[in-house]
Amino acid sequence: MSASQPTYRHPCTLPDRSLWFGQASLYDEHIVIEGWTWRGRYRREIPIRRIESVNWRSRLQGPNLELTLCDGATVAVRLQKGVGLWNAKLHALLGQSMVGGGCLPEAAPSAPDTETPAPHNARTNDPPANDADASG
Repeated sequence: MSASQPTYRHPCTLPDRSLWFGQASLYDEHIVIEGWTWRGRYRREIPIRRIESVNWRSRLQGPNLELTLCDGATVAVRLQKGVGLWNAKLHALLGQSMVGGGCLPEAAPSAPDTETPAPHNARTNDPPANDADASG
């Protein structure tokens, strides 16, 4: 893929300002967020090397991707689609694990392993055969 083509490009909005026709583009070296505001054209470029951590959420409203920069500033954006793709690609570009950083929801504790009883014969509705009965 050439350097001039983004890996992903999706419509977006910003939580703290109006952004019409917003687009977020993810390149291997930077992210570009652009669109139109009340003051005119908006464009922000964020170098990947300045991103310290990535946090994403599956939400119906509000920002669903939050980038924490090395200086402690955060950049929040709402991608209209593809946020999971962005999350995976950004973690790959940063050399970070998606599992260890708290970006995925924690799994509920699993139930202890239990033995599953043998299925009964559905055709005859007989209980499963018992090995002790067969030796008898």
